[in-house]
Amino acid sequence: MAGTANASPRDWESPEAIVHALYEVISADAGAGRDWDRYRALFLEGARMSVAVDSAIGSGIMGMDPEELIAHTESAYTATGFHEIPLVTRVEQHGGLASVMSSFEIRLRRNDDKPLMRGLNHFQLLNDGERWWIVSNVGVIETPASPLPKDLQPITGGVAK
Repeated sequence: MAGTANASPRDWESPEAIVHALYEVISADAGAGRDWDRYRALFLEGARMSVAVDSAIGSGIMGMDPEELIAHTESAYTATGFHEIPLVTRVEQHGGLASVMSSFEIRLRRNDDKPLMRGLNHFQLLNDGERWWIVSNVGVIETPASPLPKDLQPITGGVAK
């Protein structure tokens, strides 16, 4: 396991806790540092992340390990800020296995009027008897042809957004 000096056992006490710790640590304002040791402590060695992108800029699947995501985030968002904010989280668990579906929105600044985009993360987690680990994360960005599922859209005023 990578550095855990800034991590807390609360970060991995449940499937919801580890996913929300990930969102918390990946998000920061422009010029603010992220606690990458805390981030690294969330992942099982060999963990992978992949995201399917379909935009005007390009389409395809980007795969990376936690270190590659750190490098990408540092180069792309240090000057602008980046906030990945969870919307709705749904957990299915069987013993030491958990599958977490989590919708999210991305904003450069937490208080921006509108998100840049929304998407869906699917985390696969394992518990070794002492704590939860992120084994993999697969994500997609919402498109007009593929909106977030209704049950993973936030509810406001009794109506899904």
